[in-house]
Amino acid sequence: MSGSREKLLTASDLASLCEVDLKTIHNWVDRGRIAHFRTPGRHLRFRAADVAEFLRAWGYAVPRELARATSKLIMAIGGKDSLAHVSRSLGDGVPVRHADHPYDALIYAGAEPADAFIVDVRSVPPEIELSGFFEALHRACPQGVFMALSDEPTDVPPFVTRLGRADAQGLKTALLPETQVPTAPGLSAGTGNQVQQAVGPSVVEDVPRSMASGEFPR
Repeated sequence: MSGSREKLLTASDLASLCEVDLKTIHNWVDRGRIAHFRTPGRHLRFRAADVAEFLRAWGYAVPRELARATSKLIMAIGGKDSLAHVSRSLGDGVPVRHADHPYDALIYAGAEPADAFIVDVRSVPPEIELSGFFEALHRACPQGVFMALSDEPTDVPPFVTRLGRADAQGLKTALLPETQVPTAPGLSAGTGNQVQQAVGPSVVEDVPRSMASGEFPR
C-alpha cells in the first residue's frame, strides 16, 4: 500500500486487510459504516485516509504502510529542542520535518507543502518580522494549519493558533483530534469486544474476524 496520500483501496483490498469476505464489505457499505465512493463503472473505492480512520475508530492498529500514506506532514521550525518537543507530543507514526531557520522553512514549504507548521517563536531571529513570516508560509500553503509556540502574548495573524511551549496535549489535540467511534445501525459505541449487540443476531457477525482476535494482518 505504498503511494501517495490519495491512495485508493478496492473492496478486495479492504476485505483482505480486515480478513472478511466481499459480502461483508458490501454490508458495511450499505449500513454506512465506512466512507466510500463509486467509480463511473459502479466499482467501490475507499480512500486510504477513510480506511485508516475506520480502523482507528474501532480501536485497532493501522498497518504501517497505510499510516504513512495517510498521516499528516508536520514541519517544526526552531531548534532541536523544538523538534524533540513536537515529535514527543505527536507520537510515533507522524512524520515531522525540521527547519532550523525560517528561511529554510519557506524553501521547504515551496518544494513540499506541509499540512501543519509549528513555529517556536523564540527561535525566530529578531530581524525577521513574525507576522510577515507567517503570512509568507500561508501564501505558500493556504490550506495548512499554523501554530506559534510561545509562553508570552504574541502578535500573530488571526489564522495562527498560539500555544504554550510546553503544552504537549494542546498540540496533539489541535493536530491529531481523536476519531470518534462510529455508531452503526444496530451497534452502540465501543471498540473490539466492547461492541454491544443491540438488535439482530447477525450484527456482531459483521465485525472483522481480525477484530475478534485483536490484531490485523501485517
